[in-house]
Amino acid sequence: MGPFHWKDNQIYDELRNVAPVAAVEKGDCAVRQDCAGFWLKDLDAAEHGTFIYRCRQVLANKKTGTGEAILAGDRLYYIVADDAVSPTVSGAIGTDSYFVGWAKEDAGEDVATVLMNFDGTRYDQTA
Repeated sequence: MGPFHWKDNQIYDELRNVAPVAAVEKGDCAVRQDCAGFWLKDLDAAEHGTFIYRCRQVLANKKTGTGEAILAGDRLYYIVADDAVSPTVSGAIGTDSYFVGWAKEDAGEDVATVLMNFDGTRYDQTA
């Protein structure tokens, strides 16, 4: 399963009938046109599915044991190499890191996930 797990199944915005370029797992992050998002379910390359680009409550994987804690309100970036979110940009924005929203609560160094407000409409935005 990918790094994003939606928790609010009432309030979200999606692109419908989107085909991935290759097989994807539920929660995998991707960029579609001008927004970053994640897949609602597992799909083969030939299938069409739902691509969520905004959701008010998403549980996201984060790095652990790296000395990196997240505080509520921190900007969060999806780091491609780590397949996780971080408040610290890695590499180029819009290629190696994608701005995907804000932390809704604190997540200490050894915590594996963080609750966030996911907004992939500004994925190439810098701090």
